[in-house]
Amino acid sequence: MRLLSCPRLFTHSPHPSGLCVGKMAAPMPRGLSCLSRALGWWSRQPVLVTQSVAVVPVRTKKRFTPPAYKPKYKSEKEFIEHARKAGLVIPPEHLERPIHLACTAGIFDAYVPPEGDARLSSLSKEGLSQKAERLKKNVESQLSIRKIKQYDANFKIKDFPEKAKDIFTEAHLCLNNSDHDRLHTLATENCFPDMVWDIKYKTVRWSFIESLEPPHVVQVRCSSMLNQGNIYGQITVRMHTRQTLAIYDRFGRLMYGQEDVPKDVLEYVVFEKHLTNPYGSWRMHGKIIPSWAPPKLPILKTVMIPGPKLKTWEEYEEPQGEAQKPQLA
Repeated sequence: MRLLSCPRLFTHSPHPSGLCVGKMAAPMPRGLSCLSRALGWWSRQPVLVTQSVAVVPVRTKKRFTPPAYKPKYKSEKEFIEHARKAGLVIPPEHLERPIHLACTAGIFDAYVPPEGDARLSSLSKEGLSQKAERLKKNVESQLSIRKIKQYDANFKIKDFPEKAKDIFTEAHLCLNNSDHDRLHTLATENCFPDMVWDIKYKTVRWSFIESLEPPHVVQVRCSSMLNQGNIYGQITVRMHTRQTLAIYDRFGRLMYGQEDVPKDVLEYVVFEKHLTNPYGSWRMHGKIIPSWAPPKLPILKTVMIPGPKLKTWEEYEEPQGEAQKPQLA
């Protein structure tokens, strides 16, 4: 019988290419292979430590997934029929946006001042006839006062004239300081544009001196808008006062009135309140100007008087003597 001989083995030499060199080696008693020696060489090399990535499960809150909605009724018509059978009446939906009407657009049932008011004596024949007509109109005013007290339990017609005078005075003083934010709380949206019209670049000097006659209420009216539940109240107050007014343009020139000359003014001021609004307040709404009132003085405007046309090499020379003062139109 032929004995098996150990095969020739190649040992690994420290060659730079890392290949095994064909070098004969003696047979090992335990039959180690070339692969085992190669693994031994790799074990002697420096070990590169790498950072291991560990996946740690994190427990999170389970998300809520709503169940699928399954309508009980297939159509709106089927739902309405089922509601009618059950005795329920579903009102129709109106896709309309809500609106807020803070004030009315004008004066309803405006008071007509008698001609010659504040000039006729109460003891004269015409003065007594005016008082008789006023008593006839008081019937409707009394009904309106009762309507106002239904929404404002603290309202008193006797105390209102003094309150109206304070609102009137403070609103006009806001024009001196151009305090429009405060003026909005004292005047309605209908009266505000009339008070601030054309005074953007002007200076107003208004002052209240005294009351020639105590203010008193001459008419009270209530009216509704859009529906019967939206009610507004208007009170007309007669004021006979002494005031001063002066308006200056942006150059500081006087346009209207005089600060030192007081004038007697008779006015019929209308105050309004949105009665159904629990946060509403009395504000100035307008003025009633009678047809027999005298016309107002015109406003003096500043204009430029063109001078002589000069050429580029000429100079302007003022005429000798006193210069002529411009005449105000």
